[in-house]
Amino acid sequence: MENKQDLVWSFLYLGQVCFAQGEAARAGALIEEGLAQARATHYQMGVACSLYLLGRLALAQSDVTRASTCFEESLSIFEDFGLASNSAQVLSWLAGIALVQGVKGKAVPLCERSIALFRQMDDQEGMALCLQQWGCLVARRGAGIWAAQLWGAAETLGGVTRSWRPFDLFTLFTALGEHADYERSMAAVRAELGEQVFAAAWAEGRTMAPELAIAQQAHLLVPARADTKAGTNQHESPAPAYPNDLTEREVEVLRLVSRGLSDAQVAESLVISPRTVNAHLRSIYSKLNITSRHAATLFALEQHLI
Repeated sequence: MENKQDLVWSFLYLGQVCFAQGEAARAGALIEEGLAQARATHYQMGVACSLYLLGRLALAQSDVTRASTCFEESLSIFEDFGLASNSAQVLSWLAGIALVQGVKGKAVPLCERSIALFRQMDDQEGMALCLQQWGCLVARRGAGIWAAQLWGAAETLGGVTRSWRPFDLFTLFTALGEHADYERSMAAVRAELGEQVFAAAWAEGRTMAPELAIAQQAHLLVPARADTKAGTNQHESPAPAYPNDLTEREVEVLRLVSRGLSDAQVAESLVISPRTVNAHLRSIYSKLNITSRHAATLFALEQHLI
């Protein structure tokens, strides 16, 4: 019947089903064919949706460069059509890429643009899904506490439920593939942090507006590199603003340790030696009268240091 548009959608939906069944290579081939058909017939909506799905596939395969390219082109088309819902979804994934790359200056504005569009549409479920997705992404980066806070904030907006709308490209993709990823990520973070720390972070997230949940720990994505001179000075004066006479450097170490970073990773972030990190940790444990990283993380949460 020469119905080129429905042919495009057939490729895209088949691609989604293959992706959900774990056949990533076949999914990619089907969606690429859908994109080729859409471009050949100048069907811009098909182009945008194909690129969105290819971006999602690329992200699932950790190819963030290709994912960004696909998302940015699809976003341009969705915005040209004035499609706020589609634009908000794509923005949320571009924001997620910036989050895992640790680019605070790009991540936070993208998150805020996405949330603003969902607010404009009064789409609480959309906001909740974004927070859940961002939580999964930062969890993979090792920011378990931040992930739990994001998930807690999502729960106040509607949890993991979402209305089913037939033939909604974005809803179908979510329904088929992402809930399981969310459950796996949450279980992994809960096991890593321990039930007490996880529950405390989740409860704190429930008190946060989405914008605050995003901004709260964005500064931890790429810890500021202290200068070498400051890093070698082990005789800082106690900072009155910090509890238990912790110094500013000790609080920096505590924050990074609470994110799940190893001594070596903390040392690299602060441009100090692992031995110095270990010395700071011994001092922190002594001042707090604790003996473990879990206890230190719980203290940092309770004192709102992270």
